[in-house]
Amino acid sequence: MPQWSFLDNFPPMRGLFPLLLVGAVLVSSCKKEDPLLNATLHAKCRDCIVSYAAGAAQSKKDTLLGVVDPGSGDTLAEERQWSLQLKEGDNLFLQGCRIRTDTAFGDIVLWIDGGVKPGEASVDTTQECARINQPAQGQ
Repeated sequence: MPQWSFLDNFPPMRGLFPLLLVGAVLVSSCKKEDPLLNATLHAKCRDCIVSYAAGAAQSKKDTLLGVVDPGSGDTLAEERQWSLQLKEGDNLFLQGCRIRTDTAFGDIVLWIDGGVKPGEASVDTTQECARINQPAQGQ
């Protein structure tokens, strides 16, 4: 008695079946990547160094010297921001420290917002550094 197969009645399916099988195996073996979170880091200070990093990345540094007010000629605190992408749970680090610890030109104010849980830190002229060091969490 001859053996009957479903694929014998549909010849075009005979070549398509192995491709479907391989495709199903590939789809099931693909690892779903975690979505990235967008974070915006802000710093406002005068005569300070700002360090920031996301996850295990080496920290980057930037210097904020201040901006001159054209009306008065005074040097005011400078505000700057940086955008980062990181995974949920990655460490988010932002620190602002005075360049010269013996001279304090106002407060250091740091804050984080964007697609992550907000955070903020500030210090007055009696302290050298403000720091935010927290795991990134989506909102």
